[in-house]
Amino acid sequence: MKISVRDIGILPLLLTMPFMFYPKVLDGDTQPWVLIAASIAFFTFRTNRFVYRRDGVLFGLSFICILVYAFRSTLEYDLLRHSYTYLSFIIFWVVCQRENGEYFPFAVKATVVLWFLVGFYQYLAIKMGYQIEIPGRYLVGRMGPPSLTAEASYYGSISMLHLMYLLSEKSGKNTIFIVCAVASVLLSGSLLAMILLIFPLMKLPLNLRVSVVLILPMLVVSDFYFSSTGVVSRLMSIFSGGLAVSGLFSDASLNLRAGNIYFTLVSNLLPSLLLFSPIDFMSQYNSFALNSGLLIETGSNYILPAIGEMIYGSGVFAVLLLVIILKRALTTCDTSEAKIIKMAFIIVCMLNPISISNIFLILYITQKGKTINEGYCYRGDRSGWFLHGGATVKQRI
Repeated sequence: MKISVRDIGILPLLLTMPFMFYPKVLDGDTQPWVLIAASIAFFTFRTNRFVYRRDGVLFGLSFICILVYAFRSTLEYDLLRHSYTYLSFIIFWVVCQRENGEYFPFAVKATVVLWFLVGFYQYLAIKMGYQIEIPGRYLVGRMGPPSLTAEASYYGSISMLHLMYLLSEKSGKNTIFIVCAVASVLLSGSLLAMILLIFPLMKLPLNLRVSVVLILPMLVVSDFYFSSTGVVSRLMSIFSGGLAVSGLFSDASLNLRAGNIYFTLVSNLLPSLLLFSPIDFMSQYNSFALNSGLLIETGSNYILPAIGEMIYGSGVFAVLLLVIILKRALTTCDTSEAKIIKMAFIIVCMLNPISISNIFLILYITQKGKTINEGYCYRGDRSGWFLHGGATVKQRI
């Protein structure tokens, strides 16, 4: 990787991406390091591509989402977190589009390797009965290692994003990093992240698909590794009440996740879209959960599905923002199958607490599927730096 003088501003971001959560200086999952580094790049890295004209509508909708939330809520911490989400999204979105795959693959690969090494060390410590460093919200016997993230499920989910990003690169040199990313998903013990392995599995040749499908059940049967990542105990907890719906919902994490999804995307969808309901999630959800007779109450205003949080807070404007983001993601694919996989994966990611301001999600959304002899063109005048909609794979600016 060769860095020119005008690209030095990207270095702090590349170096901080593997350390999104540590060192930890603030309460909660969000730490300032990546945003600070991205802000430096925003004002210094390739500013001749400072903004793309077609992104104006994204920025406008982001500010509207903040204003709509502010008018419907009190000026408290939740408004600050909501504003942070959209402002960070704008900064990350701009910076991620300023390079054509020269630097960010390095940062993703560095993150994959560091997270795997830390996660593997933690896995060995757990297996030998030692306490692990950087425990985050780790619970003994219920989950795998969190690596350098706040919790094991986040470690698995973001590792899935790393994996899909690397597969989109279509480079034979990525094999070792892809293996590390898959290993991190398995080490995390996150059931949802392991289910999401179906997406990269669809990208493999048929013979490799068969091999993977055969190996995974063998690991489960032999209990070679899953006992130390909490998979066995988690499954026993989920199915302890039987296979009925009530049995599945006896798991607190699954109960809250399913309840949050249903409340924000089904039960309260219309009032949220039309901005009729006030911003008071904990009170509204707990009333809904109590009336259901099946769901447990929540103790915070934090909404688990990112897409549900966006719609609950900013209604139809958040939906428009999501539609445009998905449309942009589809323009980076050159086949119908790739478009379906990419759109489905992004939606599933956002049914998790993976915010639109997550830089790894944005990198995956803006990742262009590369083809042989792919070319980039520059019009020769200043307007040539602006990417207009409808550019083809071989006619990107």
